Amino acid sequence: MRPPSRVSISSILTPAAFKSLLVSSKTPVIPLDATWYLPNVGRNGKEEFMLERIPGARFFDIDEVKDSSSPFPHMLPSTEVFNKAMSDLGITREDTLVVYDKQANFSAPRLLWTLKIFQHPSIFILDNYPLYKQEGYEIDTKRLSAVEEAIPARSTYESPGAIEDRVVTYSDLRQVIIEPLFRKKFNIIDARPYSRWTGDAPEPRPGLPSGHLPDSISIPFNEVLEDGTKEFKNSSKLQELFLAKGVDPDKPIIAMCGTGVTACVLETALGKSGILPEDKAVMVYDGSWTEWAQRSDDKFIIKGKQ
Repeated sequence: MRPPSRVSISSILTPAAFKSLLVSSKTPVIPLDATWYLPNVGRNGKEEFMLERIPGARFFDIDEVKDSSSPFPHMLPSTEVFNKAMSDLGITREDTLVVYDKQANFSAPRLLWTLKIFQHPSIFILDNYPLYKQEGYEIDTKRLSAVEEAIPARSTYESPGAIEDRVVTYSDLRQVIIEPLFRKKFNIIDARPYSRWTGDAPEPRPGLPSGHLPDSISIPFNEVLEDGTKEFKNSSKLQELFLAKGVDPDKPIIAMCGTGVTACVLETALGKSGILPEDKAVMVYDGSWTEWAQRSDDKFIIKGKQ
């Protein structure tokens, strides 16, 4: 695997900074709601968007805009599918996009990463929607119908293409894992809860074994967020956390989780931490544990602590 190309981390906006951006931006600012819930939660992000949203927001459905030929959930779409989704939302490459989700910082980083992979020029993440509400900023609670939610002014969106060397496939990761000496040249960080990483707790998808990859590092995504507000921790706290966990900034970093969603929380946090050299960027294993646990040999599914 060759090192990934470097793309600068998008800005992380406080609610106040987001409101300032709406006033100061010389290009249209479009909020994108990326709310997504684990299948065992029993909630629907799209349905909640129809009831409540930031004014002017549009809904980007990571469960719909995906590689529909894959048996694994919300894998990255092709450039053609991505372009169509953006066009259907009335988005152009001149627009400034601000992503958010109703769980604070859970699925919005996945959309942030997707937009970076497809090279949208101007993207930010709101840190975060519950704080935005708590601080009294405007919320649109008009109940939308499917017709009202549709964006009438369809655009023509053309991405220059995906940055493929920032996306890790199963075959890429298997090549790393097979040889113990080779895999020690990488940081493999796992954002799932620690008890799923050890194999003590079940995965949310029935029949999927829990556990972890050999030599992987457990960094549950909540650890990069403040306990109360779920904001990203500041840079110094993040640096301390990643270094204490054993992340070596001089080695390539592969982030994973259950299905490639909260891995992007770690990817965003690593960018904010400032520990990465200028020529390094975080790679994300798109299929993550859901794919690995179904395709890998049992000897590469580890239970217990390392």
